[in-house]
Amino acid sequence: MAVIKKGFLLLLSTIFCVAPFALADPLKSTLEAYVVKKDSKGKEVFEKAQNAAPGEIVEYRLIYQNTGKTVLSSLVVNGPVPNHTKYIGNSAKTEVSHDFLVSIDHGNTWEKEPVKRVEEKNGKKKTIIIPPEKYTNVQWISNAPMDPSSIQEYIYRVKIN
Repeated sequence: MAVIKKGFLLLLSTIFCVAPFALADPLKSTLEAYVVKKDSKGKEVFEKAQNAAPGEIVEYRLIYQNTGKTVLSSLVVNGPVPNHTKYIGNSAKTEVSHDFLVSIDHGNTWEKEPVKRVEEKNGKKKTIIIPPEKYTNVQWISNAPMDPSSIQEYIYRVKIN
């Protein structure tokens, strides 16, 4: 059984990205990863991700804090769906007013859900919906300004293959 090690999860923290570009001073970002399990009563419990095995669910929490003295706007948060994982549909959430987009081509293009394609077979066109498991990236475009000292959190889940 393959196990994804802590180093892999730490590596992920370097590939999450956020815009606007000038975020070195006023915006602090934190990535937290948790393995989602159930207790004896069926309630979800979260364990800091040290390792993750096939079949397990990992919840990523991307947390941003405005450490500056001015309001920030136009925050764009990108979360990749790591190799050997699949995005879990409808798992993306935040309390921030936002637009949510997904990519099926590693962030080259972004679309609203559901992602649709038109296929043609035997001269007939058919619209197909690309399943969330095919998403390679998720993105939130915040519509809410970030006041000084405020925090915004963005969450999504993946399942380890």
